[in-house]
Amino acid sequence: MDIQISKAVVIGSGVMGHGVCQLLAQHGICVSLVDIDETALDRARGWISDNLAYMIQLGQLEDDRLEEVLSKITFTNDLVSSLEGAQYILEAASENFEVKRKIWAVLSIHAPSEAILASNTSSYDINELAEGISGPERIIGTHWFHPPPITPCVEVIPCRGAD
Repeated sequence: MDIQISKAVVIGSGVMGHGVCQLLAQHGICVSLVDIDETALDRARGWISDNLAYMIQLGQLEDDRLEEVLSKITFTNDLVSSLEGAQYILEAASENFEVKRKIWAVLSIHAPSEAILASNTSSYDINELAEGISGPERIIGTHWFHPPPITPCVEVIPCRGAD
């Protein structure tokens, strides 16, 4: 199955979330970076800008791409609205099971039924996080290596019931 992703959502703007968001935007994907903390979103915006500027300084990104990449990112604390039309949704919240389960409960109600749902957990079983979510074939655990924009490695764990 060949899927073209043009719209993604990354939930959690911390160390991993902002990095995955940056990587997706660098590849032309429109991304909503969602966090309940406005200060965390501002910090993530700064980290992404600084990362892109450094990549330009190293010659790994063309000068004119900084604004183009940043224009692909929407920084928001409105999870439900950001899910509309999303084809790839990554939960990258802190490693707190209850926080993650609350996010997955929202996804179970509001995520598009055809969207790929992923968690960037390194501690929890994807089957437990996604319990009660329909369509196990679209649910995956993804363990991105740090930092995502420069480390091309992602461990992918399928959900039980996926073919």
